[in-house]
Amino acid sequence: MGKEEQKERALTGMRMLDLSRAFAGPYCSMILADLGAEVIKIEQPSSGGDTTLGAGPRPGGVHYYAVANDRNKKSLTLNLRNDEGKEIFYEMVKKSDVILDNFRPGVMEKIGVDYETVRKKNPGIISCSITGFSPTGPYRDRPAYDIIAQAMGGAMSLTGEPGRPPVRIGLSIGDLAGGMFAAHGIMAAYIYKLKTGKGQKVSISMLNCQIGLLSYHAVAYFVTGKIPLPFGSGHPTITPHQAFKAKDEYFILSAPEDKFWKSVCQVVEDPDLEKDPRFLTPEGRLQNRDQMISILEKYFLKKNAAEWVEALVAKGVPAAPLNTLDRALSDPDILGQNMVVIQDHPTAGKQKITGNPIKMSETPGEIFTHTPLIGQNTDELLSSILGYNKAKIEDLKKQGVA
Repeated sequence: MGKEEQKERALTGMRMLDLSRAFAGPYCSMILADLGAEVIKIEQPSSGGDTTLGAGPRPGGVHYYAVANDRNKKSLTLNLRNDEGKEIFYEMVKKSDVILDNFRPGVMEKIGVDYETVRKKNPGIISCSITGFSPTGPYRDRPAYDIIAQAMGGAMSLTGEPGRPPVRIGLSIGDLAGGMFAAHGIMAAYIYKLKTGKGQKVSISMLNCQIGLLSYHAVAYFVTGKIPLPFGSGHPTITPHQAFKAKDEYFILSAPEDKFWKSVCQVVEDPDLEKDPRFLTPEGRLQNRDQMISILEKYFLKKNAAEWVEALVAKGVPAAPLNTLDRALSDPDILGQNMVVIQDHPTAGKQKITGNPIKMSETPGEIFTHTPLIGQNTDELLSSILGYNKAKIEDLKKQGVA
């Protein structure tokens, strides 16, 4: 056992029953599992896994979403549509802190595991539901995926080049934001529970999360009344702050402050540009953006991107390569932070996955157990948590309950 494994992690002691599927929910529970929570995936016996995942790579029969999002979790098979299976779930609820789901509104009630039902079994239970829309709003019964949230929340209207067709943000920010906000809500509710003993219902709407992410874009609209439009790689009020084409490829430059602008002029070796009255202030550079960008573009085509990045960074100017994933995932800063790790899976073999970005000095979250096989921990969990003996567990399996 390594030194880090001997340390208690931040959420050691929290137990979650995870009913979620696909992406937003599993991403949420992975965040909590990385931080030490005991996350128990409740899966249908003989289901073959999450049937909502669809196509995509399946190393060793494990869907790549599961490889990415189900590390550090345990798998318990339990048929919640069976009365005995439901009673076993209720017994688990009594010994747990959190239930997570991302079903449409009404599904948890139909199954009989909604908050109002389970709180009678355990008043301290926290029940978190991630839904596409508000569970009490006009769209409650609509299905929702990442692209739906991005579209209705305004994110897609801000993404892409001006005058071009709509573009979805490459990262599934609709799902990811839902998962991250849910993790925040659960941790806040858990702290409250530790202080008061009381549980509560946490509701996370993916659409609400997208509205929350609008931040200054929303404020700018409220103040000016102007509807923000796509701005490519740039920024509506900061310049130069965008991608520039070099001799070989694009790179990123951000020089919003006067000191950075002066350094940019020195790097391109144009003293007249530094003295140009149009570009002396941030306001001037914004008002004369097109002329300034046109001048810089001509300079940057003369050398390769790496040369410009090196020269700009040497002058203290924020600049960066525009990395493809292969380059991003092999960057020395990333590798030095344990952000690419190997998970050894019994059927998928050794699989590289991304690490935990939350770095903590006293409670590290650097332990990565593989995505569990379906029902891998059923015997262990029913025995250790509920005290069932081997014969009872085998009988439950024969009946299709577990």
